[in-house]
Amino acid sequence: MNISCLMPVNNADTRLKHPSFKTNYRSYTQQNDDTMRCITRLFRDDLDWKGFSNFVLKNFKDKDKVNIVMFAASDGSEAYSTIISLLENCTDKKTAVQKFFPIRAYDIDEEILKAARSGYINTISCDRMDLLMNCNNYYNYFSNTDNPLFIPDDTANKDTKTFKAKRILTDNVRFNQGDMFLKIQELEDSSNTVLMCRNSLGYFENDKIESFIKLAAEKLKSGSVFVIGNHDSVLFNIDECLKSFGFEKVMHNVYKKT
Repeated sequence: MNISCLMPVNNADTRLKHPSFKTNYRSYTQQNDDTMRCITRLFRDDLDWKGFSNFVLKNFKDKDKVNIVMFAASDGSEAYSTIISLLENCTDKKTAVQKFFPIRAYDIDEEILKAARSGYINTISCDRMDLLMNCNNYYNYFSNTDNPLFIPDDTANKDTKTFKAKRILTDNVRFNQGDMFLKIQELEDSSNTVLMCRNSLGYFENDKIESFIKLAAEKLKSGSVFVIGNHDSVLFNIDECLKSFGFEKVMHNVYKKT
C-alpha cells in the first residue's frame, strides 16, 4: 500500500482524466490513451475524521435517511474509513448511524472494483496505526487472513498485510462502476446528501473542475455536504470556487450547501 497523501505536483503528471485512487500504486492506460494513476489509504489524513463524523451526525440529526455518495472510491479504503468513523463516533449506533448506510461508492476502474468487492484490503503499518487512533479495536472491523490481495499493475510497497473486512463494513457499502462526471448528473437530493469527491477533481483542468462544482451546486440542496481533499486545491483555488457557488466551509475540506 502506498502511503503518500499527494502525488507529485506538475501539470503533466496530475492533470489526468478519470482518476481512480487506490491503496496501492496502480497505473494503467485506457482505450483513449488516458493514463490512470492511483493512490489512497485508510483514514487519509487531509480530513479530521472524528470532527467530520460528529458534524454530519449533528447536521443530519433530523433526517430519516442520509445518502453518502462517494466518487473515486478505489479499493474501499475511503468507504471503510467513513463507516468506521461514523460507528465509532455515534452514541446510538443501532439507530442514528444506520440511516447513513449503505454508502454508494463509485469508481471508473473495474479492476480496482474487483478488489473492493472482494472484501479484502492491503495494509501496511501506517494504516494499522491510523486504525488504532480512529477506533477502539480494529479487529471489530477486520480479521487477519493469509490470503494476499493481488491487484494488477500494483507497484506499491509489497511489505503488506491483507485484512478481510467484516460484514459490518461490507454490508454497509455498495461498490459500482461509474464515471463521476456522469453520475453527478443522476444525483437526487432532499437536503440529505454527503457527496465525497476527495482528491480526484485536482486531476482535471480548471474549467472542468468548475463545471463539476457548478453541477454539484445545482444538484445539492441547502444543508447537504460536499467533501474534497488536499490534492484538489493544489493547482486550483477550489475554496473560492465552492464559495462562489453557494458552499460554506465548515471545516478543512468540508463544505455545506447554503
